[in-house]
Amino acid sequence: MSNKKSGNDFEKDFCKLASKAGFWAHILQDNHNGQPADVIITKNGKAALVDCKDCEKDIFLFNRIEENQELSMTKWLKTGNRNTVFVLKVSSGVRVSPFQLLYNLREHGIKQLNLDQILEYSWSLEEWMEGFDENNSQ
Repeated sequence: MSNKKSGNDFEKDFCKLASKAGFWAHILQDNHNGQPADVIITKNGKAALVDCKDCEKDIFLFNRIEENQELSMTKWLKTGNRNTVFVLKVSSGVRVSPFQLLYNLREHGIKQLNLDQILEYSWSLEEWMEGFDENNSQ
């Protein structure tokens, strides 16, 4: 299966999981200027800008954060919004990591996260969704 196909399938799966947890979820369509992220979810008046990454080998390479995603997520935060996250599919499940944390790690010279690091720098999808209303993740 191609990376694009597995990524698209994961976006759909994530939206189904979010919907089952009471969120409204919408996949952003590709456009010629590059999409800002993959999905927007909302619940109880709060929104999150989400990018989904299928980490097939349990490694998340920071070069997978595209420039347009970085610019969009930064702008999202600068305009007073919260919850810009990367949702990472790994062998042990689905994990959620704040964009700002990943950005800071990259700025300190880290180029990738292995599974242990992904687990350290993220929440399980269930934990993140349960705490969404209180969540102040950036």
